[in-house]
Amino acid sequence: MKTLHSRYLLPSALSAATVFAFAGPAHAFEFKVSGQVDRAAIAADNGEDRDIGFVDNVGSNSRFRFTGEQDLENGYNIGFAYEIALNENPSTSFDVNNGGGSEDDFLDNRLANVYVEGDFGRFTFGKLDGAANGSSELNYSGTMYLGGGQGISMYAGGISFLDDEGRVVTNLSGASNHFDGISRQNGVRYDTPSLGGAVLSATLDNGHAYELAARYETPFADGGKAGFVLSHLDTQDQDFDIEPDGTVNDNSPRFQETGGTGSLLLPSGLTLTGSFKQRDYNEPGRATAENYFGGVGYVQDKHHFEVSYMQTNDLAGDGSTARSYGLAYVYDVIDSVELFASYHHLTLDDAEYSYTSTDVAGDDTTITATGDAQDLDILFVGTRLKFL
Repeated sequence: MKTLHSRYLLPSALSAATVFAFAGPAHAFEFKVSGQVDRAAIAADNGEDRDIGFVDNVGSNSRFRFTGEQDLENGYNIGFAYEIALNENPSTSFDVNNGGGSEDDFLDNRLANVYVEGDFGRFTFGKLDGAANGSSELNYSGTMYLGGGQGISMYAGGISFLDDEGRVVTNLSGASNHFDGISRQNGVRYDTPSLGGAVLSATLDNGHAYELAARYETPFADGGKAGFVLSHLDTQDQDFDIEPDGTVNDNSPRFQETGGTGSLLLPSGLTLTGSFKQRDYNEPGRATAENYFGGVGYVQDKHHFEVSYMQTNDLAGDGSTARSYGLAYVYDVIDSVELFASYHHLTLDDAEYSYTSTDVAGDDTTITATGDAQDLDILFVGTRLKFL
C-alpha cells in the first residue's frame, strides 16, 4: 500500500508544485460568498401515532460558503472552497413524538479544500467531495434534494418503523438507503479533463479508503440531455480504531460499494431515472445489501414532477425488503427561490430486530425477532432560498 501511495501521490504533488513554481497571477483573486437556507415541515404517520415537526432539510441543508479562484499566466487556475452547514433541528433527527431540538443542532465543515486545474485536469486537496459522492443522485427531474429523487433517507431518516406491538424495529435510514458513497472526505482527488463528455475521477481518502467514478453527460436536440455515473469504492480501514500493535477495536464495518445511475431528459420534458447500487460488508455471514431506484418525471418551465419507486434489500437484516413509493413536486418561484412538496409511503418486510421483554418477576429478557413493520406515510413540504 505504501508503494502504491508513493507511486501516485508523489507525481501528483510534483505536478502541482510545478504549476505554482512557473506561474504568476493573471489578474486579482476573485472571491465570492454564497449559501442557502432550506427549511421544511415534516408530517409522519407510523401506524401508531402521527406527528409534525419543523426542520432543516438535510437533503440540501442550510449553509454558507466562501469560494475563490485566480487564473495564472500559464493558463492554469487555482482556487479554494470552504463551506459550513448550519443544521438547526435537522430533518433526520425528527421522529414521531420526538420532534428533535437544540441538542440535535450541529455545525458541519462540509468543504475546506484547494485545487489547481488546467489542460491536465484538476487536482483537489483537503476536505472534498469523494469521487463516488453523488453517484446515486443523478436525476434530471429537478426534485433531487428537495423531497424527491433517491433521497428519502436524507429527508426523514430518523423516523422509526414499528412492529404490530408498537416496538421499534429500526429507523428509516437503517432500512432504506441509496448507497451514495462515503460523502465528503479529507483526501486528494483527481479529475481528468472532459473526454468527449466523459470525466474519470479518483479519490484517496483518510484510512486508505479509495473511490473511483466515471461520469458522462451529453446534450441533444431541443434541450434534451443524457447522463450516467458508474462508481466503486472501498472504505479499507477508515474509521477503524487500530492499536499500535495492529489490534482493531470497535470499528465500523469495512465495505465495498459498486453501481451506477443514469438519467434522461427528453425535449418534451419527460425524465427517466434509474439507479442500482450494492454494498458488500466485510462481515462473515452478512448479506450483500442492494438498492434499486426508478423514477419518471416531467419538467415544464418552472414546474418539476416525479413519481418514483425505490427498494432496498438486506439492509435491515438478511432477507429484509424496504420499499418506498414517492411523489414529488418543485416550483421555481425565481432562480433563487424554490418551493417543494413530497409524499412517500414506505413498507418494511422481514426485518431483524431486538426488544426487551419483562416477565412477571420483573426480569428482562432480550428477544430477537424477524417480522414486518407497520407502514410509514411521510409528507415533506418546504422552501429553499439561495443567495448567490
